[in-house]
Amino acid sequence: NQGVDLYAGPTLLALHGMAVLVVNYRGSTGYGQAKLESLLGKVGRQDVDDCVAATKACLAANPHLDGEAVVACGGSHGGFLSLHLVGQFPSLFKAAAVRNPVTNIASMFGTTDIPDWCFTEIGEPVAYAQPTPQQYVTALEASPMHHVSKVTSPVLLLVGGADRRVPPAQSKEYFHAMREGGQDVEMRWYADHTHGLGETPRGEGDG
Repeated sequence: NQGVDLYAGPTLLALHGMAVLVVNYRGSTGYGQAKLESLLGKVGRQDVDDCVAATKACLAANPHLDGEAVVACGGSHGGFLSLHLVGQFPSLFKAAAVRNPVTNIASMFGTTDIPDWCFTEIGEPVAYAQPTPQQYVTALEASPMHHVSKVTSPVLLLVGGADRRVPPAQSKEYFHAMREGGQDVEMRWYADHTHGLGETPRGEGDG
């Protein structure tokens, strides 16, 4: 019900002969407030498991699909999920392309324009204060950075240099961790672009 723009990317991929799976994991919209709030405190686990279950079910139901060519892609929380998938399930997901992804909730508390989101995502009450040491630990353990050393597939990061929602330092942190590990990673930088990369046709098209 959000218009055709929401599905422009998946539609383009389908027109190029790719099978596209869009997962309505528990915690996304459409099934009421209880399902929406069920994700709080379970990010990086419940949502990831739902995506994996959906992917495996799709492959089993469509044996003509190439199970060795599964790619994860998404922006913001979708990028967060995609990086979790290649980090936690490297044998299933063979690449990831992400736009302005959340990579480390722990380092995002003091840099984002929605610090309250960081607290609620890890199951803590809404706050704008300095996190406790344990909250930092919980946030890191719920983040893709916790699994970056296990990534074996190539990763493409599309980064808006003026993003205040998910600051570009999130992608830089992940990029440098992969480079340090000798892993295959590329980062494309879009100066003066914000969260959706919609400021120019190139940014919007790539994002």
